[in-house]
Amino acid sequence: MFSSTFKFSKPKPPPQNFRGTRPEDTVELPQKDVGPLPPNVYVASTAPANKPAPNWLRMVCISDTHNTTDANNYPLPEADILVHAGDFTKMGTTAQIDQFICWLKSLTHIPIKVVVAGNHEVILDKEFYEQHWHRFHTTKEDHEAAVNKLKSAGHGIIYLNNELYIVDGAKLLHKKYQKQKKQSSMKVMTQHVDTAGADDMDIDDSVVLDPREGWVEGYRIWASPWQPEFWEWAFNEVRGKLKDIWKHIPEDTDILMTHGPPKYHGDIVPEDKELHVGCGELLERLKLVRPLYHVFGHIHQGYGVSEIEWDGGSHSTVCINASTCTERYRPLNQPIIVDLPPK
Repeated sequence: MFSSTFKFSKPKPPPQNFRGTRPEDTVELPQKDVGPLPPNVYVASTAPANKPAPNWLRMVCISDTHNTTDANNYPLPEADILVHAGDFTKMGTTAQIDQFICWLKSLTHIPIKVVVAGNHEVILDKEFYEQHWHRFHTTKEDHEAAVNKLKSAGHGIIYLNNELYIVDGAKLLHKKYQKQKKQSSMKVMTQHVDTAGADDMDIDDSVVLDPREGWVEGYRIWASPWQPEFWEWAFNEVRGKLKDIWKHIPEDTDILMTHGPPKYHGDIVPEDKELHVGCGELLERLKLVRPLYHVFGHIHQGYGVSEIEWDGGSHSTVCINASTCTERYRPLNQPIIVDLPPK
């Protein structure tokens, strides 16, 4: 089993100046000594430039960005899928959701962006917001409008709430292949602009390989914003009742996204006698579902990677705490990269 070499964070209210925090002008993401990682899993600074093969998918994992990231201070590498495990806003206002969507739309080099809410997205938890909106916002905002903004954003943005999304790798990669082929064709045409008969030129397909080979089915992603209650934030449930949510995780899930961690993985609170604050009921469900990857955040200093081995190590679940922000809400933790083979 791989043990995390990252630090862990205590779940608590944001700092007093939280509403006023801003991204740093230019933040150099520090390279940490992360120790051994499972195969095909990297921190961004150590990931190879290319996937193992054109028919693989590259997935970028982030979480807990809290409206602190932009193209300048937190550049993301080229990939096929982005997964964001929640807390993408500071206080869950409509304006902050708009800001997040605008940032996602700017990531044109990542065609699919799968997103789940976190406890900070208070407006997206309808029942909670009806009762507690005054604790977070000066005026009550429209829950349905906020949800629809995410649902109808387009640009490959997929918002999930206890829902399944299947990544059609063959379709996704073939579309990317066609785009590259077109760009390659245009480049050749430009280089031969003065050549007679350029419109009839044959483009060498070997320049851009068709990546659909090996794909039979897609990767199944199931995502939920819920986590054990703390400090009365959104999508909180008392311990002992979360099993009623986790029972809906499909047993054939490949990639599980939850906002909070399972118990014993990326969930230690060092300031409180090394207390594990993750969800034990979620860990129990993992024992049955056994997804390939479990991506989460919530505990900022729990950022890192660990692995749960099943059946004596014959297969495993890679647990990724992808929290982008540190405990001080600065976007200093690097994205975690996963390369996925055809399925």
